[in-house]
Amino acid sequence: MELASWATEAVCRIRQDLRGDAGWRKALAPPGLGVDARRVHLAVFVEPFLSYVLEGAKSVESRFSMRQCAPFGRVASGDIILLKAASGPVKGICQVAKTWFFDLRSVPLANVRERFAESICATGDEFWRAREKAEYATLLKLECVRELTPMSCPKRDRRGWVILNGERNQLPLPCTS
Repeated sequence: MELASWATEAVCRIRQDLRGDAGWRKALAPPGLGVDARRVHLAVFVEPFLSYVLEGAKSVESRFSMRQCAPFGRVASGDIILLKAASGPVKGICQVAKTWFFDLRSVPLANVRERFAESICATGDEFWRAREKAEYATLLKLECVRELTPMSCPKRDRRGWVILNGERNQLPLPCTS
């Protein structure tokens, strides 16, 4: 199954699974009312960070890169993120409450660390050493985190972040249910 077809089916399934949650019912409303008005992203997480998000210990997601690639500048408050385990299933969903985008060529990484280390569950030196060469940082305040019944995902490439809809209708998400 292609990622585009999977995304359409996944949103429909999640809509059914979360139909008892008023907030998610509105956020995942059929096209014209909700989900097509915001971007839907697929974010790949390694452990233990996925568990930290699902448990509520990690309230800010961080992505560092050498160039301006998704999600840098391509995610906004209200967007929906599907939380996928690396080499595993989608296990959760959340919304973006707030975004911060940093050009690390002008904002010292130490400043980002000081401000966000605890909320991204990255207080150890090893995490920050691995990101010393990054030139861009995206930080996302997460809200409405919900665990989902795990669902497989046909994504097989190395991207850690995929925009499933939005720009250039990359992968439209029509759903009639």
